[in-house]
Amino acid sequence: MCGIFGCYAPNIKISADKAVQSIAHRGPDDAGFLEANGLTLGHRRLSILDLSPNGHQPMLSEDGRYAIVYNGEIYNHWDIRAGLEGKYTFRSTSDTETLLYGFIEYGKAVLNRLNGIFAFAIFDQKDNRLFIARDQLGIKPLYYYWDGATFAFCSEIKGLIQLEQVDRSLRPEAFVNYLHFLWSPGEMTPLKHVQKLLPAHYLSLELEKLPPQLSPARYYDIPFDGNYSHQSEATLTDELEERLLRAVERQLLSDVPVGFFLSGGLDSSLLVALAKKLRPDQRWQCFTIDTTGMEEAEGFVSDLRYARQVASHLDVRLEVVDAWPDIPEFFDTMVWHLDEPQADPAPLNVLKICERARAMGYKVLIGGAAGDDLFSGYRRHQALRWEP
Repeated sequence: MCGIFGCYAPNIKISADKAVQSIAHRGPDDAGFLEANGLTLGHRRLSILDLSPNGHQPMLSEDGRYAIVYNGEIYNHWDIRAGLEGKYTFRSTSDTETLLYGFIEYGKAVLNRLNGIFAFAIFDQKDNRLFIARDQLGIKPLYYYWDGATFAFCSEIKGLIQLEQVDRSLRPEAFVNYLHFLWSPGEMTPLKHVQKLLPAHYLSLELEKLPPQLSPARYYDIPFDGNYSHQSEATLTDELEERLLRAVERQLLSDVPVGFFLSGGLDSSLLVALAKKLRPDQRWQCFTIDTTGMEEAEGFVSDLRYARQVASHLDVRLEVVDAWPDIPEFFDTMVWHLDEPQADPAPLNVLKICERARAMGYKVLIGGAAGDDLFSGYRRHQALRWEP
């Protein structure tokens, strides 16, 4: 992941260094700033594609008119680039540059061409227009601040509150949501003037004429058209396997080593199996958590034996990360990283696994999160069948 930041406050000196430093953990490989027309852009880079300095951000177009800060990965960026290469001169192999020239060529319509996870901002210095957008499912975070005088955006809330002029007033209704739902759905955050840019939304802003109320626009809706209702189970199973295989293949695109979360459950095991099918000779590095001894005290179910069975069956390497006894010490770190209240302790395991993976040289881990959400695997989904 990378970290992006921007602030437009033409009459106020801003502390961009402090804001971008607060998200340095998102991108330890490089940092960059750009100031133009009252707008400051900042970036922290985690280099995944094109590890050379050519991937530095903020990245400028060849004529210097456009600047981009970007966090994410565009899985089909080579396909998009193929349609641009006759018109633009590329200096890198990064998807950042593909996205930049894709926007210059297609405008906001480029969003409908992107297959990936992303949050980005592109600034047109000639027209003084800023465009920010978030991926279709909201995998990459993006927050923005607007109080009528200062506009800012960042990958994390903590970057925004580093700005001295930011109003840190709280939003009581967000805390009511936390108490009811254990999270705050929609745009609301704990801070009155900080909003989430929702999944599949963008903001296009003329910076010198910012309106009192900002209105993000939606560019994508998940299609539920019923096309699959009358197909056979065998046909649907074959199509699902093909789609999953292509999804895993796209996400293996990387100039650095790729590893996997492996719990031994259906979701993560399936992804590792598909990666093994794509590259039979590769012994993928997998990571799992050992919660042995915590089951009775915390209600955990240990996945370790299942992860070991899958790793043995698929002939992949398995790194076991011990969750105990120091996991309580990670609570403060987890809360700091997540910015918002969190009712699920699962990020603690993710934090520990990622820490170990990074120490072993892995910047990219693929996991099976959201499988149960997509395929109704939770008990709450099953309970819906019993509703009258």
